[in-house]
Amino acid sequence: MINMELEEKQDLSIYYYIKDLFSSYPFINVTDELPTGELVPPIIAVEPEDITIQPFELGNYEGIRIRYWYINIYAKNVAQRRNMVYRLLKELEKPIPVYNYDEGFPPDVSPTQMGCLKTENLQATFIRLMPELSDRLYYRAVIRFTAYQNETT
Repeated sequence: MINMELEEKQDLSIYYYIKDLFSSYPFINVTDELPTGELVPPIIAVEPEDITIQPFELGNYEGIRIRYWYINIYAKNVAQRRNMVYRLLKELEKPIPVYNYDEGFPPDVSPTQMGCLKTENLQATFIRLMPELSDRLYYRAVIRFTAYQNETT
């Protein structure tokens, strides 16, 4: 088995964190990529974006890796969009556990926690679509945030 890079483990940890958060709503499709094909809301799409490495210690070649994520939300109506956005904002303010997925994946395995992601700069943007520009009206939002890994929980 190939060992995953830390960034892959972080990506999977955020995906499973959000999937678990909405597990009591089986009609919400949580994906780890932007939707392809026909769009059938409600969908929450988790997309990793940029990585910035900032120096941390003088003489140490390792820096702090600051990660950027986008969460795209596609809803059937305004109330559904608001509910998903507000719930995500509330939960993303908490540290997100990062798990060692080299050990396996849920539900077969409960991997060991190897720290957590501390989120910062949470921003939600509600996107308005003009009905004349789309055959099918749906409601969108994007949540952007940065995070860095902390070795403690």
